[in-house]
Amino acid sequence: MKSKMISRIRISLLVLATIFSLEACSRNESEDYRDSLIDKYSPQGASVAIIENGKILEVRNYGKANVNKNISVTNKTTFKIASISKVVTAYTVMKLVDEGKLNLDTPISSYLTRWILPPSEFNNKVTLRTLLSHTSGVSGSDEIYGKSLPDIATALENKRIHLKREPGAKFEYSEFSGFGICQLVIEEETGEKFEDYVVKNVFQKLGMLDTSYANGSVGDCFMATPYAGPGKAVEVTHYVMTGAAGVTTTSTDLAKFVIALMDYYNTDTEMFEIQKNTQTNLGACCLGIFTQSLPDGRRVYEHNGTLTGWNAQIAFDPHSRNGMVIVTNSDNGFYLTYDMMNKWGKKVLGEPIEVNAIASFSKGIDNVAVVMAIIDGLALSILLIRVYRKKLKNIGKRYKGTIIASLAAIIILSSYLFIFYSDIPFDLLFGLKDYYLFTFFTSVLRIILIELIVFIGMLIARTRFVRNK
Repeated sequence: MKSKMISRIRISLLVLATIFSLEACSRNESEDYRDSLIDKYSPQGASVAIIENGKILEVRNYGKANVNKNISVTNKTTFKIASISKVVTAYTVMKLVDEGKLNLDTPISSYLTRWILPPSEFNNKVTLRTLLSHTSGVSGSDEIYGKSLPDIATALENKRIHLKREPGAKFEYSEFSGFGICQLVIEEETGEKFEDYVVKNVFQKLGMLDTSYANGSVGDCFMATPYAGPGKAVEVTHYVMTGAAGVTTTSTDLAKFVIALMDYYNTDTEMFEIQKNTQTNLGACCLGIFTQSLPDGRRVYEHNGTLTGWNAQIAFDPHSRNGMVIVTNSDNGFYLTYDMMNKWGKKVLGEPIEVNAIASFSKGIDNVAVVMAIIDGLALSILLIRVYRKKLKNIGKRYKGTIIASLAAIIILSSYLFIFYSDIPFDLLFGLKDYYLFTFFTSVLRIILIELIVFIGMLIARTRFVRNK
């Protein structure tokens, strides 16, 4: 009788699993990958532009530019694009190189007067090429200042930027200082403020009329509000090293820039050549942009941008002239931007585009979730079987062990939530406000939390039983 009942339950579960699988497949086939990914990650706001054959095919806007004011994202909503600003700076440098005003392999000391690198035996090896390829060996910096912002030369001086290793020997991603130096070189060479020069000579020439280095709404463009962590509205951070992270733009304008990059590739590929000693788990680095190899040998060029409350991604294949752009005003967009690029590659190019570092970390989190699910399943099965077979008996009204286990559980779960879902650890350790660790993990982290709660619940339940002698 029992065996028949178990058999029926198994058949029922199999039928249900088949129905759900077919329904999921049908939904996945009918639902566009863009819409499904937005539903999955739920950013406050986002805008996605698709480029086909060198032209903007479609722009889709999602969510809110400002939640409290109920302002939706539109084609005129501007976003900070964080480190994608580096690609803009690299493009500006390359245009000056083409004009003969700059040289990629000339020591930067020959261009600088307002600030110079502290003396070192390798100073003459610091060039625009090593700066743009993240192999310059200069020290890092943050963008934390007092009440007033210094000029770029003063900022480099105050941050004590110096040479810490021989240039060209090793890749090390430069958050701000490397492209801050490029910014100063452009100012010294052109005699203009960096931001003004780029707006006039890059953005306006490319028809990117809604793009600037502004930190607020301009004209008929409404600047989105950035949302950190679980959806906390934060102030827009003002930067001095804008060459590294200062561009404000719409998805449409950013798509125009991607098209310009593809056009530039077809006239001069030097910017897109892999530089020496730059093969990393982020991809291979060219000049201000990364490239990922597809299984069939094609190369896709891409760059991500991440700051508190902002996430963005560009990717393009210069040969087919297809590309994609996504901008968001949410920390929930961190994995969304990579996933969108991945799914776009699979849909349009026939191959997913994966950044090894992100893919490996994501798979690692998935594996942790799977292992914990197996542990939970085994632990629950063992507990239920032993209770069913009366190998364990309830201890009745004795609660000392249960109370101790419950207090320990509260401490463990509180510590977990404090570390992953509070901005206090980043503030205490690094002086960075509004940084939440969970935003750098996939949504599987929430599943792991549930699995942890289930496991702890079983341990507490186990304290209610003793061996039945």
